[in-house]
Formats: sequence, C-alpha cells, structure tokens
Amino acid sequence: MLRTAAGYIHADPHWWRKILIGGALSLTLIGGIFSAGLVVEQMDNARRGFPTPMPPWVAWSSRALIGLFALMIDILYALMPWLVALIMFFCGAFALVIAGNGAWANLVAVAFGVVLAVWMLVVFLLGVAPLGRLIFIDDSSPERALSSAPLREALRRDAWRHYLRARLVSLPAYGPFVALASLSGWIATHSVPGVGLALLVSLWLCGSALLYAHLVVAQVYVLAEQRVGGVVPRAG
Repeated sequence: MLRTAAGYIHADPHWWRKILIGGALSLTLIGGIFSAGLVVEQMDNARRGFPTPMPPWVAWSSRALIGLFALMIDILYALMPWLVALIMFFCGAFALVIAGNGAWANLVAVAFGVVLAVWMLVVFLLGVAPLGRLIFIDDSSPERALSSAPLREALRRDAWRHYLRARLVSLPAYGPFVALASLSGWIATHSVPGVGLALLVSLWLCGSALLYAHLVVAQVYVLAEQRVGGVVPRAG
C-alpha cells in the first residue's frame, strides 16, 4: 500500500512544487490549515477514483475552512485530553502539595504523563485522525467526525486490523520528516555560519516533509477503507 500511495503522489509532475508551497505555508501562523485542507481534498479525490494529480493551490478560502475542520478533529483527540488531564493534575497536585504530600504529587505527575503518552500512542496507531477525515468527507459535514465515530470506526471488529496495518505500513513516510526535524534541532543548538538562514530552510523542508507524509498516509487510508468496504455510514 505504501508503494502504491507514494506512486500516486509522484505521478503528479508538479508534486514537489505543491508540497514545497505547503511547507512554506507551514512557516506561518495559520498556514497549517491550508495544508490540512489540501490533504482532505486529496483524500476526497482518491475516494472518487482520482488519486492523481494532487489538487492545485486554488480556492484558498474553502481550503482553509476544510483544513480548520480537519485540525479540529486532531485537537479533539490529541489536545483536549491534554487540557483535561492538566486541569485534573493541577487540581490534584495542588491539593497534595497543600497537604504536604510532595512525593505523592510527583507520583501523580508521572502517572498522568504515562497515561497521556499511552493515549497519544494508541490514537496514533489506530489512525483516528485520518479516519475522522474520511468520515468528514463521507458525511460532507463535521458533526460525526467530531464525535466518537472515528474511534469507533478504528475499533470496528471487521476493520481495525486493516486500519492498524495501514498505520504501520505508512510509518516509513515519516522518515524524511524525522530526519529533517533532527537536522533542524541540530542547527538550532549549534553555532554555524548563516545559522538563521540554514534553520529557516531546514524548517521549510521539515514542514514540506510532514505534508508529504500526511499525503501518503491519506492515500494509504483510502486504500484501507476500500478494503473494508468504506466507513460505517451515518445512521438513517
């Protein structure tokens, strides 16, 4: 599936240009919503039978709106648990510190950190975010995608193996991003000639590599969805 998914991306003669544009947008404060919108549109085209070429950089307002809804799915399953856990942690830890139980406060902090790390790993491996985007495309509205439907779809008895395999198969697509992120970290912590420009270029390439990974993952999950016969449709 990975080879097929990457092949669809590379079949577009302008794939590298479109991805570099997305990487440049990621350097801005709100540029990520445009890249997320591009990924959703790519998924929609692939589901319709047109996995290549990639969508052009047009219709910026609608793409921003689509990307905003896509990022809201990520926030729901990634950031919201962190916010809830932090509130609970500060309340509990503060009470323990006031009571003079500093050791227990440290233990609570470690426990919350472990639980959150496990949650993030499970959500990532289950592919909740790409499945939420597939549900968003299937319904043409964000309501069900922002509910527990993506998690239920990821755990569906006759489909979860295919979705888990899709995630594991797509992991190598993140390789360039990991390498470039490491390079960016090295540049930021070392005094090298032209460090500012070098860091800017490395971050640009890092954002481009992450967009490339998301596009490949999107294609892989579309292929996985086809194998299970599609996501569970809206009731009624």
